[in-house]
Amino acid sequence: MSKSSLLIVDGDAYYAGIFANRFEAAGWKVWVTESIEDAHKQLTKDVPDAVIIDPSGLDEPLEFLHALRLGGETSKCILMVLTELGDRELIKKAENLGSSGYFFKGHFFPSEAIKKLQRLVDERGRN
Repeated sequence: MSKSSLLIVDGDAYYAGIFANRFEAAGWKVWVTESIEDAHKQLTKDVPDAVIIDPSGLDEPLEFLHALRLGGETSKCILMVLTELGDRELIKKAENLGSSGYFFKGHFFPSEAIKKLQRLVDERGRN
């Protein structure tokens, strides 16, 4: 069985690093980018099973989600939004663009994120 893979797009390198370390410890292959532009570059090299994006501080994050959902190979990626607790409008927009769900920053432990994403990746593989 091959490793599950994840791209984390987050302008907060420290927070992204925490998630990346935990996912790698769980056996995932992880890439971290701090900008949408760098994420696009990474996606031309490797298409991950899942993408976690923290839209705060990023240029055009919803357009990025939309492009991923419409893209050829990226259309099958599990897309998760990492957001602040009260940002319900952003969550609704992201879900309308094909996000598979969301994690609240500071309220969701990386171990919970790993379990949820692995379950979604496994379910996608069975379909």
